[in-house]
This record gives sequence, structure tokens and C-alpha cells, in this order.
Amino acid sequence: MFSIVSQVNLPSASQRSGPRRRPIDAIMHGFWNACEQLGTFGINVATQIADVAAVLSGTVFLACRPSSWTPPVRNVFSRQMLFTSVDSIPAAMRFAAVVGVMGIVQAVMWIDAAGLSPSEVAPILWRSVVREIAPLLACLVVIGRSGIAISAELATMHADGEIEVIDSQGIDPMTYLVMPRVVSVMISVFCLAIITAVTIMVTGYLIGSSVGAIRVTWNEFYGEVSRNFERGDLVFFTSKTLVAGGFAGVICCLEGVRSSGRLTDVPRVASRAGIRALTAIFAISAILSVLFYEKLLVFKFG
Repeated sequence: MFSIVSQVNLPSASQRSGPRRRPIDAIMHGFWNACEQLGTFGINVATQIADVAAVLSGTVFLACRPSSWTPPVRNVFSRQMLFTSVDSIPAAMRFAAVVGVMGIVQAVMWIDAAGLSPSEVAPILWRSVVREIAPLLACLVVIGRSGIAISAELATMHADGEIEVIDSQGIDPMTYLVMPRVVSVMISVFCLAIITAVTIMVTGYLIGSSVGAIRVTWNEFYGEVSRNFERGDLVFFTSKTLVAGGFAGVICCLEGVRSSGRLTDVPRVASRAGIRALTAIFAISAILSVLFYEKLLVFKFG
């Protein structure tokens, strides 16, 4: 029996795996697979951006309609403003104070390395703080404190069936749930960015003057800062805070509404919403800076 089996011509390993591909075919196969994956990734990103932009435009449209602001919607908006903006002020000021101290440390390094005079620290701080640091820090505070909570709240409501109940009662979930939360996030980011910028400048001056990095009076420092104020900075600051806040609010709301409907998925939804919102605001900040100032570095020495 064994001799009969051994005489059968069994296919070799290469024959069992089929015809061997030429190296050029393997390379082209890998290239087209990479193109397919890259195209799928690009389409997914473009679809997500289009969804967020559509919801954001719908939110702005509803917010401009006085009939949308019914008493229940105003109640939701006021509670969200209290939680997102007012309650976040101490945390924003603490973070801003730390950033102000670190900014002065960097200013001292710039003075020693670049041979700058102390009076030149003010415009550098103004441009870096108002254009970049304050809006970004305000977005981080709002997302970390309120954005994740919004996604978790909506995901829990979805799991409990509250959103379906609201929809069955003839109440538009977009008007009642999404619009007041997104608008409150936009306004909160704008207000907290102003508070953050002022706190950074005041803390930076106090620490800088105490360590000798800034040797001018407050009036001279404030005068130097105010002379660097440009009308374009106000436009850039307002558009950046509102757009970044709007995208962050919409992403957190969509992640909560689109959850699987299981309570066990609520922590995962909240974490994913926070990561995507942070990714969005960093991308928006970079894109707006490049588009508005037409350069990657928004300030230069001299």
C-alpha cells in the first residue's frame, strides 16, 4: 500500500500555490492595492468632512431662525452654555497661566539667542498668543471638558431610546439636540479664547517682569501690544474660533447620535469623538493659518 502511494506524482509546493507571479506583476499589484486603499481613505475623509459641513451649515441656518428658539431649546442652550463656557473659565485660566509662564521662558531664550530687546517680546507674544495659542487652548478645554460629555450624553440617550421618543413626538432632534449644543460650543470657544489670551498676556508680563525678562512698565508693555493689533487679527481670531468650535461641536454630536445604541459602547464613542474633534481643530488651525497669512510661520523676527 505504501509503495503504491509513493509512486503517485503529487504536485510540488510551487505547483499547489498556482503559477508564480513575476516580480513586476507583484510590484504593480502592491502599487494598485496601495492606490485603492489611499483612494478609499480619501473618500472616507471627504465624506466625513462633507457630513460635518452639512450639519454645521444646517445648524447655522436653524440658529438664524427665531422660530427655532422655542423655550425647551433655549433651556437646553442656557444649560449647555453654563456647563461649557462659565464652568470652564477656571480651568481655562489655569492652563493659560501655565502657558504664559512657558511663553516667558521661551521669550528669555529668544532674547539670549537672537539678540532681541525686551520690548520686542511683546509683539512676539501678541502674535503667537492671539493668532495660534489662545484659540487652540480654548478648543482643547472645551473638547476635553464638554465635547466628550456631549457625545457620551447623546450616545446614552440613543441607547435608552430617548432620541426615538423625541422624534416620535414631532420634535426635530436636529433643532432640539444638536443646534443648541453646537452653537454653545462655538460661542464658548470664542469667549474662552479671549479670556485665555488676556490671562496669558497678564501672566506673561507678571512672570517676565519678576524674573527680569521684561524691563518695561505695564503701560509700555500694553502700548507695545496694542500697537501690534491689526484688523486682520480680529477677523482671523473670530473666524478661527467659530469654525473650529463649530466643527468640534458637530463631530461630538454626530458621534453620539451615530452610536451603535449599546450602553457598553458609550465610553468608546466618547473617546473617538474627542480624538476626531482634536484632529479636526488642529487641521483647521493649520489650514486657516496657511490660507489667511499665506505662510506656514505666522510671524518672523525683525
